[in-house]
Amino acid sequence: MKIAFAWKWWAWKTTLSSIVIDKISKKNNVLALDLDSNVNLANAIWFNNTSNLISFWNKKEEVMNYTWSTSMIDWENRIYLPNENDWFYDFNSSFINNYSISKNNIKLMSLWFIEDDKRWIESMCDYYEMSKVFINHINLNNNEYLIADLAAWVEMISRATVMSFDLIFVVTDANFKNLKVTRQILKWLELTWFNKQEICIITNKYLSNNDLDLIKKEFTDYNIINWMPYNDELYEVDSNNNITENNIDWLNIVTDKIVDYIYYFNDNTKKDINYIYNRIDKLDKIKNNFLK
Repeated sequence: MKIAFAWKWWAWKTTLSSIVIDKISKKNNVLALDLDSNVNLANAIWFNNTSNLISFWNKKEEVMNYTWSTSMIDWENRIYLPNENDWFYDFNSSFINNYSISKNNIKLMSLWFIEDDKRWIESMCDYYEMSKVFINHINLNNNEYLIADLAAWVEMISRATVMSFDLIFVVTDANFKNLKVTRQILKWLELTWFNKQEICIITNKYLSNNDLDLIKKEFTDYNIINWMPYNDELYEVDSNNNITENNIDWLNIVTDKIVDYIYYFNDNTKKDINYIYNRIDKLDKIKNNFLK
């Protein structure tokens, strides 16, 4: 099962996804994929040593060749739909082992880390293209989960990087700016044929029932999980990157609701890879028609 957490900066998205990853890894194998250039997920999952974490952004051509895709520059002829002749990655593939760090049942990979002096000039296009192809070609068993912490805002969604995912969590706060971004994310997901049952809104940093009512009124057609009211203690430890295994006990109950939802979704949703492949095929056809 492939799961993504989407939203923006300071939404506690990485904090939430790291706790979910830790909880699910107690019973299952988890491939944790950090797609945010800030690379905070490894520290959030309490890896003791992240110095040997190697970003795999510079392996673009290797991924393209392995999956029988086109070269990076030949995007016009690229077809994102995997076929039976392609090579696929699984949880124990050598590429995943070589570019991940491990802890118990977790393997964590980081797509890229932009150096500070390049942060405002380096293009993300190749990274998104490669990650889209890479994720499309990951096959997991029933007891294995891919959980991705997406780059902030809407770009990875609008570029259909998540086209092969089963479930998208959108973390939102109860203010008009945040609700606007959430609407943008939902718009792009629906344009890539995600149905509303594959999207779940997580309410975050709400101050009152009025905040919750505002979110529920705005997104009445979606599943909504109330996660975390505004909490000064969480804000402080999150801001200082000081959340550890020893101080999250008070987060367990609210986060368990999300983990339970994941297990329920996985157990009760028909596993039909053709449904996802049809989604990818539609995008391929739209691109080809556009290029004619």
